[in-house]
Formats: sequence, C-alpha cells, structure tokens
Amino acid sequence: MAIACLALCALAGRLRFIHDEFPTRGRRVAAAAMLAGILTLAVFYPAAAGGRLAAGAAEELWFPGLFAGHGLLVIFLAGWWWLRPTGAPEFLAMGFEQLSADVRHGIVVGLAGWFITITVTMAVAAAVFAAGGTAVQPQEIPAVMVWLAGLSLGHKLLVIGVAMTVEELFFRGFLQQRFGLALSSVLFTLAHAGYGLPFMMVSVLTISLLIGRALQQRGRLLPCIVAHGVFDAIQLLLILPWAVRMIERGA
Repeated sequence: MAIACLALCALAGRLRFIHDEFPTRGRRVAAAAMLAGILTLAVFYPAAAGGRLAAGAAEELWFPGLFAGHGLLVIFLAGWWWLRPTGAPEFLAMGFEQLSADVRHGIVVGLAGWFITITVTMAVAAAVFAAGGTAVQPQEIPAVMVWLAGLSLGHKLLVIGVAMTVEELFFRGFLQQRFGLALSSVLFTLAHAGYGLPFMMVSVLTISLLIGRALQQRGRLLPCIVAHGVFDAIQLLLILPWAVRMIERGA
C-alpha cells in the first residue's frame, strides 16, 4: 500500500521534494525506500490491522511497547536528516522566533479544536445512526483504551509528551510540508486506525486538519506540538477515564 501511495504521489508530482533534497540518485533511492518503509510500518500496517491491534488482553500490554512506533519515526527522521547534504533549518519547520505567541496559539487551537472535534464526531455519529448504521461502532471499549485510562499520571504525561512531539515532527513537520495538509492528515488518521473505533477516526481526522491549519498559519511547528498536547491531555487525563467509568457502571 505504501508503494501504491508513493506511486500515486509521484504521478501527481508530490515526490518532487526527493529530487530537490537529495543531489544523487543513490540518496534519492535510499530516501524513497526509507519513506516507503516508514509509511508501511507506521501508517498502513495499523490501518490494515484495524481493531486487532487493540483487541489483546490488558495483561499482555507492555508500557514501553507504546513507543515502538514513535521510535521508528525518530529513526526515520534522523536517517533522512543524515542523508541530506546540508541540514537546512526548514527541514521540520522548527523555529522559536515567536515562542510565547506560538504557545498561546497552540493552546487556543488545542482547546477550540477539542470542542470542534467533538461536535463534528457527534454530528457524524448521529447521521450514521439515523441511517441505521448501529453496527459501525463496537459495543465494548477496546482493552487498550481501558488500560490507558488506568495508567498513572506520570505514565500518561509521558505518553502525551512523546506523542505530541514525535507525531508532530513526522506528520506535520515532515509529511505536511511535503505532501500537503489533506494527504498528511489522511495518513495521520490511518496511523491511528489500530484502535478499531470508526468514530475515533473522524475525531482524529478533524483535529489533524485543524492542527495542520495552525502550521499553515504560523509557519512553525511549535503551535502544532502544543495543540496536540492540549488535545491529548483532555482526552487521556479527563475524557477517557470518565468514559471508562461510565461504561463500567453501565455494564
């Protein structure tokens, strides 16, 4: 699937950046192979696996294993940087010229984005159920979600910190600058398909588009990192534990 995706991108002229960033054929081939590999492992494998990745028993889950995918993303970004003849500052849209303004912007996007995301997701869910699609959403919350809700505060903060930083570096700092907002957001959504929750995919796509828009507006990645962190903090520290408690009481 990654090869097909890259082939379509090449036909659409979306892979021109490989030619621009790497002066030799050998480096271009290596870069293309790396890109196909990371898309396979971090995006299309979770999408193809669907809910099977989240269906395992809670006792089988290992906390460090949560960061395996993030580790692969870091290795990919480091490898791409190493292949480049020069390390240009715009590689990942990193910049701290307006630190306080970017942080404020990220907080606003994260908070407003959460409300917009919930509204959009509820509207889609209502439309699906009105059309008779009651079987779309699983009846039980995945074991991994229950497990995440029960993590200690320190572990939850670590999950949030890693996700907000590494995922934004890859999906916004790297992919969006090269593939554009729409495609990078779709890939971001597919990377979160392993939970097997269709309406969650609506939420992920919505917040991804909003965070990606922040990159377009500010031209720097920091607002995206902050917005991602705010959104994840609301979900993991407040909403998920509450939802698990409500479901357990209902059962």
